[in-house]
Amino acid sequence: MKAKVFACYTLADEIQKILPSRMDLELLPYALHREPQKLQNELQQRIDADHEHDTLLFGYGLCSYGVVNLHSERHMLVIPRVHDCISILMGARKDYDKEFEKYPGTVYLSKGWIDQGAEPLAEFKRYTKSYGEENAQWMIDTQYSNYQRVLFIDTGVGNREELAKYSSEVAKYIKADYQEQQGSLRLLEKLLQGDWDEEFVVTSPGRMVLQRNFL
Repeated sequence: MKAKVFACYTLADEIQKILPSRMDLELLPYALHREPQKLQNELQQRIDADHEHDTLLFGYGLCSYGVVNLHSERHMLVIPRVHDCISILMGARKDYDKEFEKYPGTVYLSKGWIDQGAEPLAEFKRYTKSYGEENAQWMIDTQYSNYQRVLFIDTGVGNREELAKYSSEVAKYIKADYQEQQGSLRLLEKLLQGDWDEEFVVTSPGRMVLQRNFL
């Protein structure tokens, strides 16, 4: 197997920590999942442009259906059978489902999410530059009014103390509970090691990634 990994920058540190030395990695910008068609187009272009590998691994889940319809005539495509990267950071889809059942309104943070500014405090600062502080605060209050907590997922990368402290500040800012959870690289390790069981969607050359495969 000659494999390459495509992944979102939010998982960069976790993947690089366990990436085999001979395996290639290509990182894509954060937030493409907000425009699923754009994410799909970006990934498909990279698939079509690759002529060096026979297997392409994805540091993505279903991601707002951004991986649906991906296809290749020459590659096997392997994607974790999860909705998004939060399950990947937790190490299993069932762990995310358990947390979602308890607290559906949760802001999940990790080193990657914090680095990419994908959280309320960083968003407030960006909004302030464009719309002014009062409007920015109104936007944040509206966007996060139903969130109950902030959960920091510690995956063993970065400065845990600093990341946890910042995450607690985010929780205080949106007046939500703050909790921490130990993450896991288990699912990423299985992806990179070729241990593809029912936790993965494996699409053979000539076939297409289907939405129903993630159910």
